[in-house]
Amino acid sequence: MRDSLKQALQALEQSGCKAAGYRLTGTTLERLCMVHLYGSWRLLLAFPEPDLAVVIDIGEHLTSDRNRDIYTRLYEASGAEPSQGARTKPPCCDATSTPPLATGLVDELTNAYRALIRNR
Repeated sequence: MRDSLKQALQALEQSGCKAAGYRLTGTTLERLCMVHLYGSWRLLLAFPEPDLAVVIDIGEHLTSDRNRDIYTRLYEASGAEPSQGARTKPPCCDATSTPPLATGLVDELTNAYRALIRNR
């Protein structure tokens, strides 16, 4: 997993949002991107500026253990509900290679994740 994380971070540094996997769907969440690392491991990131990526969370997508699942943490921290429809997983970048800007969202999620950790 460590090698795949290193490769993903190097790709993000070199290619920006083109290496950022797919964009999430849903209100607020559509400004976040997810990168598959290795197996069930995922990297959740946001772009507060076009040339700045911030890692929000790294964890496993574990449908068998909701308490450790990266998506469960995201839903709890953001207050968002899981999408009930089909997930389309659009590319992180738009047609002009611009990431979805998450100005202000990074600080909100950082504070929400801190509170989540304290409450657990």
